[in-house]
Amino acid sequence: MTSYQRIATLVLRLAGTAWVVFFTFIWSLYFAKMALGVEVQRYPTHTIIGNAGYVVFGVLVIAFSKPLGRLVVRGLE
Repeated sequence: MTSYQRIATLVLRLAGTAWVVFFTFIWSLYFAKMALGVEVQRYPTHTIIGNAGYVVFGVLVIAFSKPLGRLVVRGLE
């Protein structure tokens, strides 16, 4: 694995982790507010399911970061 591939893998893992942490943090705050009885804006179910899909996408980016990193920097050697 070249240094370019390692850097691309690291960047993809960091981006995927930031993506997952962001959505998880935002929705955990939302559900914590609801549990505490604070008046919150109600989101439709398709919004929640869509954001769960974003979390799954971030996890997939983390899981497949090594092959994606190789693909992204192919030809830079």
